[in-house]
Amino acid sequence: MGMSASQARLLSLTARLTDNENTGQDISYAKIRLADKMDQLNEDYLNALKATKLTVLTGFNNSDEVYTDISYGLMTGYNTVACGKQYIVTDKKGKVLITPQLAAAYEAGNGDLNVFLAKLGYSQADIDITKKSTGDDEDPDKLLAKQKVHEAWDQYLTSVGLHFEDEEHGLEFGYTSFGNEYFSGYPTYTLNGETKALNYEGTTKEQRELYDYALSLTEGYYGESDSVNSLKTAANTENAGYIKYLTNIFQRIQQTGYYTEQDQSTTIKDNAWFEDQLRKGELQLEYYSVTDKKFISTSIDQDSSIQEVEDEREIALVQRQYDMDMAKIEQQDNRFDLQLKKIDTEHNALQTEYDAVKSVIDKNVEKTFNLFS
Repeated sequence: MGMSASQARLLSLTARLTDNENTGQDISYAKIRLADKMDQLNEDYLNALKATKLTVLTGFNNSDEVYTDISYGLMTGYNTVACGKQYIVTDKKGKVLITPQLAAAYEAGNGDLNVFLAKLGYSQADIDITKKSTGDDEDPDKLLAKQKVHEAWDQYLTSVGLHFEDEEHGLEFGYTSFGNEYFSGYPTYTLNGETKALNYEGTTKEQRELYDYALSLTEGYYGESDSVNSLKTAANTENAGYIKYLTNIFQRIQQTGYYTEQDQSTTIKDNAWFEDQLRKGELQLEYYSVTDKKFISTSIDQDSSIQEVEDEREIALVQRQYDMDMAKIEQQDNRFDLQLKKIDTEHNALQTEYDAVKSVIDKNVEKTFNLFS
């Protein structure tokens, strides 16, 4: 090999060695980044193993408590929580989060409990209001129902300080209907042959409740609306509890108002969203206290019906994803190792050839100097 050819070969080998070293360095850096990714993956995995979810006591299996994943429907439903508590959900300002159905009924009632209940198919009347089922006005059940109407108005009238000298229910009560709509009309009383409208004249919550109750009995007993007689009434004990549940919601809405989520399919029906909002404090819980006769604030940390447990389903999903990600990293790491091994082999071959060519050049240079010395 001539001197010039040897020098050209040496330069080529030097370039290839440099390129080989740079490629090996790039792969080494990639392995470092891959190791960092693996460390982050392990950290995320360990954190994910702490995943929890909120559950609610919904029943018992013999003596064992049964818990169900928390949801809006579960927390606000009727008799869905095993402790028997009634819950509502509010925003941070106290507005009650309700379904469009309840919102429509409330708007239709315009502050009238009886209309609100009727729009949902119920009446708080706890008497047999099927007046047209018999023509016998002396029927004992009808006389009892009529007596309850009088007693209900007696309680209301007494509460607002009105006395019409009612001796043993001498007053006659009635109802003037405007049509077949629920509670479209007004109650009346007859005194000394003169019939007058019986309007609400109270100022307190208790007085309003007495008036609304008496009105529901009067509409059912004296009203001309067939649709009223189709309502589910509190006379049936199976309905009474649910009517009380709806009444509590109505009265709570009157305090601070209500709101509904525009897209029910992605909000209150989305359990993950609902739980997240509770955890963040964007949504808050209240339960009805039978003792205090009002809703009282509670929280996911304080309420004995709610518990936080390990989310086994989420952990299983995390485990599966972790295994897949780790397998990909290991495959990539193995490819890097093979590339480094190949580069190392190539580097040794290039280095050997480089040393041989350099030795030839050195000997030629030495001979040249000896000839001229």
